[in-house]
Amino acid sequence: MKLFQGNRGARALVLASAMLGLASCRNSEELKSEQYFVTGQQLFMTNCANCHQMDGKGMSNLYPPIEGSSILTDKARVACIIQYGMSDTIIVNGKKFSRPMPPNPKLTEIEIAEIVSFVSMKWGKDSVYTPIEFVHKALVECKPD
Repeated sequence: MKLFQGNRGARALVLASAMLGLASCRNSEELKSEQYFVTGQQLFMTNCANCHQMDGKGMSNLYPPIEGSSILTDKARVACIIQYGMSDTIIVNGKKFSRPMPPNPKLTEIEIAEIVSFVSMKWGKDSVYTPIEFVHKALVECKPD
């Protein structure tokens, strides 16, 4: 690298080119998954963690855990519960939870997709984001009358 020792601009150009090359090696699916995960985590902290806690373990017998919950295998249901709430009794990891979950009508479809992506990747078995089109379809199909 003696060629670039005295020339900062040339070194910066080589470094920038190398970084750009590395970034282009990652596909758009990976980048979108990371974006949804990070934004979903922020939205989860703001809208969900008060009850379900940041570690996803819930609050004792009041609010169910998300971590280890089989509900994560049904992302359409998760999206519907986030948007429209839930008043049914739910059994998670063998425990009954009857406290209603309020709806979140102010969350947009993209925000719900990001939250679903976060919880599915963090505590479920997913490694890719949940597309907004999937959430839109799920919300249309489960919309209460």
